[in-house]
Amino acid sequence: MPMRLPVHLQREIARLHFYDQRQSHRGIAASLGLSHSTVRNMRVLLVASERSWLDLQPLTDDEWRQTLRNDNRSIAQRKLAPDWTWVQEQMQRADATLEVIWREWRESHPEGIGYSSFTHGYRTWIKSRHIVMRRVHVPGDKLFVDFAGRTVEIRDPQGGASTFAQIFVAVLGYSNLTYVEAVASQTTADWVQCHANCFAAIGGVPNWVVSDNLKAAVWRRERDRTVLNPAYSECMQHYGTVAVPTRSRKPKDKAKAEVGVQIAQRWILFRLRDRVFFDLGELNQELRRLTQVMNTHPFKKLAGNRLARFESDERAHLKPLPNSAFELCDWKYGVRAGHDYHVEHDAAYYSVPYRLRGMRVDLRYTRQIIEIFHAGQRVALHDLTTTPGEIVTAPEHRPVAHQRVLEGEPLALSSWAKSVGPYTQLMIDHHLENRPDLTNGLKAARRMRELARLYGNERFEEVCGYAFPLNIVSLRSVESIIKQQADRQQTRQSSSVPPKGNHENVRGGSYFGGDQ
Repeated sequence: MPMRLPVHLQREIARLHFYDQRQSHRGIAASLGLSHSTVRNMRVLLVASERSWLDLQPLTDDEWRQTLRNDNRSIAQRKLAPDWTWVQEQMQRADATLEVIWREWRESHPEGIGYSSFTHGYRTWIKSRHIVMRRVHVPGDKLFVDFAGRTVEIRDPQGGASTFAQIFVAVLGYSNLTYVEAVASQTTADWVQCHANCFAAIGGVPNWVVSDNLKAAVWRRERDRTVLNPAYSECMQHYGTVAVPTRSRKPKDKAKAEVGVQIAQRWILFRLRDRVFFDLGELNQELRRLTQVMNTHPFKKLAGNRLARFESDERAHLKPLPNSAFELCDWKYGVRAGHDYHVEHDAAYYSVPYRLRGMRVDLRYTRQIIEIFHAGQRVALHDLTTTPGEIVTAPEHRPVAHQRVLEGEPLALSSWAKSVGPYTQLMIDHHLENRPDLTNGLKAARRMRELARLYGNERFEEVCGYAFPLNIVSLRSVESIIKQQADRQQTRQSSSVPPKGNHENVRGGSYFGGDQ
């Protein structure tokens, strides 16, 4: 005898029935708000089961229906339903619709459920598979970072075109402490600098940094690995943490960042909707003020606030900051070293060990230094020069033969200069000993020896005697003096001045009555 009566009411009828079987159907029905016929049918089933209340009480709902044989067998339940996994597979194909899939299924299963039951059953199955996992965050474990979808206008004070600042948002997983900063762009330089500023602001480094897949963080995704932006990877290594980019099109992997961005937009950016800013410094000052307000605002469902929770439970679990802040670097890959064992960067040339001539190396450079790597190992380190055409060479990078040539050539040049004259010796010694760049000094000394051979040693000594006391020592200036004969023109001008003393055009003191 099928029944649609809920199991909890069936249990209540059974309890009252076994409590006092002399009670009438109408008495039990009145106490439960049911019809007496429903109570009568239920008591018939209980008597037919030949079970006591002690036997029936511990049964589950399914076991209860099976024991009393009172399943709710409606038409829809009696009809055949499809394999919902198969339906899901078909729905993943292009241009699929539930109606077409149902019609195809009904052709082979004409006794199956109707279209409305089909759609209802499919949606119910989908919901049963959509389970949200609540993540439990450990203090100091993860920092979620992202750029907000909204930007803030920065107006030009001179009336030019406006720019739009990008808003960087970082949220600690445990305390929800939030850091907000405005930068000019989403480039690698700004992205990395935001991380460095964030770590400095919170006074430590988390174990993991969960980021989005923007190009400043991820170069590309391959089948078995993720290729990080080298500058971003270098920043993470400097701070002793690891970047964990989220899966593509999986925003729930960084739900903290998504929620943090949303809260930051509502708490901070909305309040700035009518403000006018003319530079990033002014905007960041206001962002810091409003972020402080947000971090100290009380939680709705927890005790305290973001800042208090961070100070009490999370700060101590962060890794310490390194001794120095990260300095942004950039890379050049696959640069070929010339046969003169030098590589070119920004119109300047830097040496590598001579054994690497003709081979490809990688360059890592900052605003002060340039490092050269081969096969993952650093092989050279130089100070970065801003002089185009300058050649920077480490003596140890030269082969032995070249070192011997350079060691012998300065001696030969110095000996030659000494034989020419004292001023030539001072000029050549300046370029060989006093200049910081030995390579270019040696080149200048060679060229001066060629000038002496071309114009004569005596003439070159005259030029050096004129130039060196005036601190004119550059090759270009000496070459100009010797070609333009500037020293001799100065001598002629000096000789054209009339000498002091008697002269036919000099009247003397007697002309003015001086003798009287």
